[in-house]
Amino acid sequence: MARIDWIEQRLQNWARWRLMRGAGVLGYAAVDLTELADSDAGRDGYITASVPVSDVEASDTDDLVQRLASELKAAVEIIYLGTGTIREKAARLFCAVGTLHARIEQAQRVMADHLLARQDRRRGERERVEQLQRACKR
Repeated sequence: MARIDWIEQRLQNWARWRLMRGAGVLGYAAVDLTELADSDAGRDGYITASVPVSDVEASDTDDLVQRLASELKAAVEIIYLGTGTIREKAARLFCAVGTLHARIEQAQRVMADHLLARQDRRRGERERVEQLQRACKR
């Protein structure tokens, strides 16, 4: 399966953000203090370091996922947010495992194309503004 690494990482962060979202006060994630009392915890009470998630990037990714075609959106949500084996996930979507993989690949391509096009538009706008600024200085 040919997944796009930077989109895969972005979707993993989005999934972590979605699964933690709203679990605590004011939309922040709740902290489970029972985990800190675990006997396997280190000296400071932490087992592993948490990976920070950018709320802005995750929210942007959420917007992208919501705009995907329905079958691609369902595939992304069940793969990254769902539980169970890949066969169980495919069965929930009434498709073959290969079809589910193909939908994930297609969703990643659509997302990458959108993000790269937006980046190009922003770069072009920045160049235009910088040219205007240089022209005004003369």
